Amino acid sequence: MVSRHWLYFGGFVITGILLIGATLMGIVDSLSALSGSVPTSEEFILIAMLGAAAEWVMIVLVLGLVAMVFLAATVISVLRTASLPRDDRLVSIVEWVEQRYPVLRRFDVTEKVSPTTEDRRQQLKDQYISGEINDAEFEREMEQLMNDAASTEESQSGTETTIETDDKSR
Repeated sequence: MVSRHWLYFGGFVITGILLIGATLMGIVDSLSALSGSVPTSEEFILIAMLGAAAEWVMIVLVLGLVAMVFLAATVISVLRTASLPRDDRLVSIVEWVEQRYPVLRRFDVTEKVSPTTEDRRQQLKDQYISGEINDAEFEREMEQLMNDAASTEESQSGTETTIETDDKSR
């Protein structure tokens, strides 16, 4: 099955070809007005040319609008299926943009680009394998990551309970 964005793009290409053809036909039709008996004044020539190609002007405007709709649908379809990179730098940029333009917060892009615990683990493993960090640093960062993940899970579950007991029997 063909994906939606290819169908939209195909519609854009076909509409674009029709748009070019209609534009050329309008030009030919408007130039044919010059072969008739038009007064020599520039205003009359322009009016005669537009009058001869009026239907083509309307067709070009409608096809242009349809082509823009297909182009917008193609871009939106591709962006919806695109995989966004997960990076802390990108998160800070997206947060800055969302602060500057609060309307964008409803798209929740920050959550989509913030790295998951698994992404952070893989990044630590890659740094360890490439020799950027040593054993002790790897273990410390991995433990910190696990603690952060556990505390995040507990705060999201809402079932965090703390029981304190005093052992006064001794």
